[in-house]
Amino acid sequence: MRAIYVHGGVSGTPKAPVPLGGAVHAGMRSGSAIDAIQAAVMALEDDPALNAGYGATLTRDGRIELDAGIAAGGHSGAVAGVRVRNPIVLARRVLEDTPHVLIAGRGATLLGADLPVLEDTTPEQRETWQRGNRSGALADEHYGDPDYVDTVGAVALDDSGRLAAGSSTGGVFGKLPGRVGDSPIFGAGFYASDLVAVVGTGVGELFIATQASFRVAHLVENGADPQTACEQIVGFIAARGPVAAAGLLALDRDGRAGMAFRGGSWSVEGPDGPVEATRLA
Repeated sequence: MRAIYVHGGVSGTPKAPVPLGGAVHAGMRSGSAIDAIQAAVMALEDDPALNAGYGATLTRDGRIELDAGIAAGGHSGAVAGVRVRNPIVLARRVLEDTPHVLIAGRGATLLGADLPVLEDTTPEQRETWQRGNRSGALADEHYGDPDYVDTVGAVALDDSGRLAAGSSTGGVFGKLPGRVGDSPIFGAGFYASDLVAVVGTGVGELFIATQASFRVAHLVENGADPQTACEQIVGFIAARGPVAAAGLLALDRDGRAGMAFRGGSWSVEGPDGPVEATRLA
C-alpha cells in the first residue's frame, strides 16, 4: 500500500486527539486500495470513541441508523439506515455484488442478513441521548450543534496506482428517523476516480447541497493540488452561511494529500502518524 489517510470526524468544539494509528495500520497491511479502505473504516467503526458503527450517535427516538459508502475508479456502493456493526462491509457488497449504488431499508437488511447486528451503541452515547431527551436538546433548533457533527472516513492509494475512498457514520445527533446524510451519497460525502479520492466530514445536509467531495475532485482532476482544492471548497461551504464544522480530505494518484477544515478540532493520521490539517478561520 502506497498511502492511506484516515480521519475520526471533525468537531465544532476543541477535543483531545483520537488515536487512529490502528486504522492506518489495518489499511496499510492490505493489498489493494479498496481492501485498505474496508479494513481501515472497519477499525474506525469498531472504535467506541468515534461516531460510526459501535460508537454511533442515536436518532431522535433513540435508535441506531448507520450510513456508509465506498468508491473506487468512479464506481460506488452505499447503504443507509442499517444496523450492521460494520456498514462499510455492506456498502462494498452493494458496489461489487449488485447493479445498484445505494440501498436502504429492507433491501439493505436482506443483503446483510449474515452480518453481525449492532444491538446498541456505547453506554456513553446512550447516556448522551438520555440527557438530550430530558433537556430538550433533541429539538430541531439544536440540530447540528457543534459537538455532534462528526463522520469517519479514509482515502487510499495502492502500489498499482488505484485510489479508493470510504465514509461511515451514525449521523447527526438527534436526527429524525430515516434521515440520510452525505456519507452514502457519492459526490457529497465521498468520491473516488482514477485521479483522486475524497472524503468529507461535517453536517451532511451541507455536503449534499454543495456536492463538496465532487467539487474537490473536479478541481484536482483539472490540475489543482489536493491541498488547494480542499481549502477552496471548505471556504465555499462556509460562504453559504454559518458552519459549525466541516472538513475535507483528498489524495491524488501522485500520492499528494490535502486536508482542510473549519471547527474546533479534527484528528487525521497517515502512514507517518498524525497529520495536522489546515484549520481555516
